[in-house]
Amino acid sequence: MYLIIALLAFVGLLGVLKLLSDRKIKFHYRNLSAIGLGILFGWGLFEFLPKETYQELQYYMKTVSNVYIRFLKLMIVPIVFISITSTLVNLNKESNIGDRIGKVITYFIVSIAGAASIAFMMANFFNFSSLIDVTKLSEESIASGYANRIESIGDASLGKVIYGFTQKIPTSIFEAFSENNIIGTLLIALLIGLAIRRMEKRKPEEMGRIIRLLDSTKIIINSITMTIIKLTPYGVFSLMTIAVSKNGPTLFGDLAIFIGVSYLTMALIFGMHMLVQLSVGNNPVKHFQNLLPAIITGFSTQSSGATLPVTINSLTERNGVDTETANISASLGTTMGMNACGAMWPVFMIVLSVGVTNALGIQQIDILSPGVIITMFISVIISSFGIAGLPGTASFAAITAMTIMGISPEVMGMVLTFVLSVDSLIDMGRTATNIFGVSSAATFISKKEKQMDMEVFNQAS
Repeated sequence: MYLIIALLAFVGLLGVLKLLSDRKIKFHYRNLSAIGLGILFGWGLFEFLPKETYQELQYYMKTVSNVYIRFLKLMIVPIVFISITSTLVNLNKESNIGDRIGKVITYFIVSIAGAASIAFMMANFFNFSSLIDVTKLSEESIASGYANRIESIGDASLGKVIYGFTQKIPTSIFEAFSENNIIGTLLIALLIGLAIRRMEKRKPEEMGRIIRLLDSTKIIINSITMTIIKLTPYGVFSLMTIAVSKNGPTLFGDLAIFIGVSYLTMALIFGMHMLVQLSVGNNPVKHFQNLLPAIITGFSTQSSGATLPVTINSLTERNGVDTETANISASLGTTMGMNACGAMWPVFMIVLSVGVTNALGIQQIDILSPGVIITMFISVIISSFGIAGLPGTASFAAITAMTIMGISPEVMGMVLTFVLSVDSLIDMGRTATNIFGVSSAATFISKKEKQMDMEVFNQAS
C-alpha cells in the first residue's frame, strides 16, 4: 500500500512538471520547481516511508533519472566532435587558429589558478582540515566506486599521471567514441577539421560537400540535444528526490557547512570573472544576465557538454561574442578550464585529505607551507585538463590532484566517501560555475580582439 501511494505521488509530481511545460512556464522556472519539489518529496519519503518500501520505490525513481543521464551522456561525444570540427572548417580563412586556441587556454590556466586561490583561502578560513571526524571513518568506509577510480590512476607519481594522459590518445576513432574519451574526441575533431581546411584550396568542390554535411549534421545534433534538455525538469526532480530521500536531514545537517562554503566559493569565482569583464569595459551584471540560459541549463543538467549548444547560443546571440571565439572556448571548455570541477573541488579535497592524514598520524603536513601550496597549485592545474563534461566527474580531477600530492588511496577514499552524499547537489553549482568561467573567457577574448558585437550585448534581455 505504501509503495502504491508513494509511486502515485511520484508520478503525480512528474505530471505537475508536465503541466508547467504545457502552460509554457519558462524553462528555468520549471527546473527550479523540480528542485524544490524533489527536496520536499524526498524529505517526506525519508520521514514517512518504511525502509523496505523505499528500497523498491527507488528503482522506479532511478529509472527516470537513469534514462535522463544516459541520454545526456549519449550526446556528449557527438556534440564535442561536431562543434570542434564545424568550428574549424567554418573559421575565417585569415584566422590564426593556433593563436586563438592559445589565448583561450591561457585564460583557462590563469582562471584555474585564480579559482584555486579562492578555494584555498575559503577552505582554510572555514578550517576544512578539521571538518572530518576521523573517529567516524575507517578504511572500510571507502566507496568501491571511488576505490576503483583511485586504483585505475595508480600510485602517487607525477610521471604516471602524465603518462596516463597520453593513454587517452585513441588508437582508433571508434574506441574514442565508444569510451566517451573526450580528449580523444577533441584530437580527432582537430585533425579532421585541420585536414579539411588544408585540402579546401586543392579540392574545393569535395571539401565543400563535406562542410555542408558537417553543418547539416550539427543542426541535427543540436536539435536532438535540445529535445533531451527538455527532459531536464523530470531528471532533476528524480535526482533530487533520490538524494534527499536517501540521506534526509543529514544531507543539510552534517554537511551544511561544506555545502554552504562550496556555494559561497562558487559565488566568489563568479565575482572574479565579473571583475575581469569590468576590466575590459563590459557591464558585469549584463554579462551575467545574458548568460543566464546557459548557466541555468548547466545547473540543471550537471553537464557542460550537454549544455554546449545553449552556451554557444547564449554567447553569440545574447552576449555578442563572435562565432569563432564562442565555439572554440565553449568546446574546449567541455574538457578543460573548469573553475569549479577542475580547481575548487580538487583544492577542497586536498585540504580535507591533509586534515585526515594529519589526524590519523600517517604524516604531518603543513598545508600552509610554501612547498605544499606550490605543489598543490601545480597538481590542480595539471588535473584540470582532460575532465569530461559529464555529471560527477569532478572527482576524477580531485583524485588526479591528490595522487600527485602523494595522498594515500585510503585517505582519498575516506574523503570522497564523506562528500559523496552531497556531490550531486554541489555538482549543479559546479557545472554552472564552469560554464560561466568558460563563457567569460570567450567574452574577454572577443572584446580584446575587437570582435564583439556590443549592440547585441547591450540589447539582450
